[in-house]
Parts: sequence; C-alpha cells; structure tokens
Amino acid sequence: MARSAEARRIMRELEKELESASQRANKKLSFTATERATLDLICANLDRISDLNEAYLEATEVKVRIKLSTEMRLLEASAARMLKGFKTDLPPAETQKTRSARRAADIRWQNAAG
Repeated sequence: MARSAEARRIMRELEKELESASQRANKKLSFTATERATLDLICANLDRISDLNEAYLEATEVKVRIKLSTEMRLLEASAARMLKGFKTDLPPAETQKTRSARRAADIRWQNAAG
C-alpha cells in the first residue's frame, strides 16, 4: 500500500480516471489483478524514491549523494515506464468493419474445423 504522498496522489488520480471511464461506460469498471499488481509496483517505486530523497537530503558526502540520485533516477524511469503502459480509459468502440471481419474469420474457422 502507498505510504508516500506522491504514491497516494498517483493512486487517487488513477482511481478518478477509472471512475470517469466507468461513468462514460455506464457500468462499474475495476482494475484487473494485473493492473493492481502493476499499481503496487508503481507505488513501491514511488515510496522508495521518497525514502531515497530523504536520505539524499541528509547525506553530506558527494559520493553518497551521487549513488542516491542515480538510484532515484532509475526508479523514476521504471515508474514512468509502468505508468506509460497503464490505461484507465475505455478502448475505442469497434467499427462495423471490425465486426464484419471478425464474423468472417469466425465462419472460416468454423468451416475449417467442421
């Protein structure tokens, strides 16, 4: 669970986006197990960044500060990659062409199996 203020803020924003998508879809949407696990990883990274930032502010040696800032940058990049792949919006509605193509493919498969 998120401990840092930044992790809690990200969680709130993602939950608001999901709620907004739920209202547009007129049905209750929720995060999948994979999405919840990804959220936990994102929050853990943000919590670690917060902890490392506190250690960075307390550090007096340049060598230690460089190591801490390097680790923070790596964690920030990791969190950004995970957030980039995280979608709370609805997928676009299928077009008639997509439905027709899917139906034709299903018929071909049924004929091949039959």
